[in-house]
Amino acid sequence: MDYEMLVIGAGTAGTNAAKKAVSLGARTALVEEDGFAGTCLGKG
Repeated sequence: MDYEMLVIGAGTAGTNAAKKAVSLGARTALVEEDGFAGTCLGKG
């Protein structure tokens, strides 16, 4: 598959960046190795 944007990390900033890119029409991939929410929310 071809993507226009790759976001590494599904924390707050990563998910917001991916959502914005999708809303602007970009084919976006979001990569996270340890689950959504990132370190602050997920492991705090």
